[in-house]
Parts: sequence; C-alpha cells; structure tokens
Amino acid sequence: MGRNWIIVTALVACQAGWLLDTADAQDKGKDKGPPTAQKPTLTPGPGQPKGPVAVTLKCGTPDAVIRYTLDGGTPTVDSGAAYVGPIGLDKTTTITAVAFAKDLAPSQPSVGVYLFSPKEGLATFHIGNSLTNTTGKFPEFVRTAGIVHKYDSFTAGGHLTWQLWDNQLPKRQKEWDTKLAAYKRIDHFTIQPRDFTKNNVDHEAEYAIRFFEVIRRHSPEMQPWFYAEWVEKNRGRPTDQGKMASLQMKKTYPAQTWEESMSAMLLYNEDLQAKVVERYKEGKRPRVLPSCIAMGWIKNLIDRGRLPGATKDALYPLLFSDSVHPNVKGGYLVDLTWYAAFYHESPEGKVLPAGTGLTAEQAKVMQKLAWDVVRNYPDCGLYEEGKETVAAPEFVPEEAPASKTRVLTLNSKTPGAWFRYTLDGTVPTRTRGYVYCGVVSMPADATLKAIAYKSGMADSAVVEMSLDKVK
Repeated sequence: MGRNWIIVTALVACQAGWLLDTADAQDKGKDKGPPTAQKPTLTPGPGQPKGPVAVTLKCGTPDAVIRYTLDGGTPTVDSGAAYVGPIGLDKTTTITAVAFAKDLAPSQPSVGVYLFSPKEGLATFHIGNSLTNTTGKFPEFVRTAGIVHKYDSFTAGGHLTWQLWDNQLPKRQKEWDTKLAAYKRIDHFTIQPRDFTKNNVDHEAEYAIRFFEVIRRHSPEMQPWFYAEWVEKNRGRPTDQGKMASLQMKKTYPAQTWEESMSAMLLYNEDLQAKVVERYKEGKRPRVLPSCIAMGWIKNLIDRGRLPGATKDALYPLLFSDSVHPNVKGGYLVDLTWYAAFYHESPEGKVLPAGTGLTAEQAKVMQKLAWDVVRNYPDCGLYEEGKETVAAPEFVPEEAPASKTRVLTLNSKTPGAWFRYTLDGTVPTRTRGYVYCGVVSMPADATLKAIAYKSGMADSAVVEMSLDKVK
C-alpha cells in the first residue's frame, strides 16, 4: 500500500500577488563546499522482515566512521551511536545513518524503516496545489510509527479549488478516475482553501461541495476536511490585510505579525466551513485541519528561543525552501498535524523525523506542538468537556513605547491554556474569534476580549481590555 501514493509535481503559478510567491532559486551560484562522504548502505534493506534481522552498515569511503540513530534524529559527528557491528532488530525500527570522514563533508543520511507486524493504516486523498504537495512524505513519516498508510493527491501548481474542477478535471479526467479506482475506501479527503473571490466564501463553498459529493459517492463514510494552510512571507493576502469579511465578527483587522496572519487564515477556513455546512447535509460534517496554527506557534517558539538549536528569526532559514514552500523540516511539522487529526492520537515518540535533518530534541518540540494544536482545537473531534474552569486570560503588554498599536501577550495561570480573542467587541468563545498564536497587536480603536479554554476543562470567563488600560 505504501507504494500507491503519487504526488503531482507542478511549477507554482501565480494567480495574483497574494496567491504564491515565485520559488526562490536559492541554490544557484552557491559554493558547493567540499566533497561528501558516500552514503552508508543498509543490509538487508528496509522493508517488512518476516523475523528478527541483523542490519549491517557499510560505507564506500575509506576510513569513514558511521554514526546512527534509532529515534529519527539525524546523527552528527558528536551525536548518535558509532557503528561497530550488526544492529539486531525484532520490532519496528527506523535507522538513520550518516558517514563521516576526514576532509569530507558528512554524507547524506541513509534512512531505513523496518516494519514488524505493520498495522494497516488509513486511506486518504487530497486536492490542492503545491502546499498540499508539502505532505508528500506523509506516508513515509507514518511508516516510522509502524503503520502502512495509503495516500494520493490530485494537484496543480497555484490552483484554487474551482480551477481544479473547471480546468484540470476536464483534461485529466482519466487520471482522476484511475486514482479513485485505486481506493477500496477513502477515510479522509482534504481540500486546500484560499479563494478570496468577491470578499466572501460563497464561491469556494460551491466548488468544495462539488468535490465532497463526488468523493462521498465513492466512499460514503469519508471525513471531509478543509486543510488550513499558511501564507506567504510577504503576507499580502486579503486575510492578512483585514479585507475579508468574517461571519464571526463585525470587523476584521490587518494582521501585524506572522502569528496573526495564521489566525486570520484559519478564520477564513472556519467561515468557509460554516457556509458549506449550510448546504452540505449529507455525510459527515466537514472539519477544519489547523496546520496554519502550528505554523504560527512554531515561529513564536523559534523567536522566543524555545526550539532547541534554532536562533531568533530562523523560521525561514530552518523550515522553508523559499518564501512559501516548506522544506522537509517544515513539512514534517505539517505532517504531524495531519497524523494527529486523522489518527486521533499523539505523534509524540511515534512519528519520527527520519531524513529531515531535525534533531531529536527539535522533533519532540514539534510533536508536542502538533498534538497540542489538534487536541485543543475543538473542530478536530478530540476536544473534551470538563468541570474545572480554566483560569481567566491575563494581558501582558510587551515592553515598548506607547503608540497607536500595542503588542500584547495572553497568559493564564492554567498551564497549557489556549485563547480566542476579538478586537471589535464581539464576545469570543472557544469556537469564535481569532485563535491566539503567541502575540496580539491591538489598534487604538480596538477593544480586546479574550477567553481561555483547554481540552478536559471548562472555559474561562471572557475578559475585556481597551488600549487606554494598557500601561
């Protein structure tokens, strides 16, 4: 099953300035550095052994030292175990090996997943553009958890949902039919929304429903999702600019930070969901997959020094290949949110960062973040009610001169509390308002209202703050 996933690779097509930035050719003209050691080989190769095996690591570079890990982290010259002899395996294990030799750069990592008694996983199908293709390694990551996952996609670079339907399906109908026919069932189906036509969600809702109905005819029990993506580095979408009307609030405000842009993009997906639910009455209710919230928080963690080994402002150098497309490290974080949402369990210690170059410590932070996001986002289906009340939000002004906009953070005496907030006087709930991602920019004319919540607990009271009260 693991071989059945296909990724349709396409160049980015700019539909408008806010759609996609042109990919940066970052590698052109760079110094390639010293030659590298040869990649280690793993014998027997990865697969599904019928019984215990002893894996031998070899390298064709003379006098090379091979180091390996079993936790998905990429070995360095100072980390991982030094290979001294065959590695005995009798349970599902991921081996990541790197060769080191004098005067040579480290080899590329060799990754092998050995599956013992693998579990049959879910079957998922996905439509969108290059940011859906970000999840192309999803089945490989899930495999490290001992699960064989079926994945396929139907995508086109830069395309919106309506363009896939009107432009791509007519000329790629055979491809579409072949992909669907390869599924006995589809458990989860994702759409990637970003259609800001006429400053509302009506246009995208129409086409989302068309796709949902087609997939539901194939698999009546499928769960539809809106995959909430992140935005471009320049943050120039209507959602960033506060130009998209919302069903949740009377007024939206321009996003002043990356974190707030992620909240605004989620708001668009929730408004789209509400519009679709008005008309789409058959099958399971569509859910929102909040990958953008994980992206908002990872930047905040990086900037506050809470991602091991990452310096301030390292979001793009560390997790992106250009101004919009994540590299394999950033894609790993997105895939963790998908795993948590689809499999309804934490990826912590299960879905390993094999082949990403992330350290085990960085991966642990991302695994916990993804689980916190999905578990505490009510629409993912994991949220639990409780009796003990979350402590109310506390407003903490950032140290900065008074100005027309003040930057605030939200805290609660309840560890792990989440927050929703509004700036226009609307009363927030755990399902209404902006989802807090670590920072709030408060304009002079705003009245900030916030609520704290956490899965397993009762919501806090709503707390209000106006700018004249910020000291």
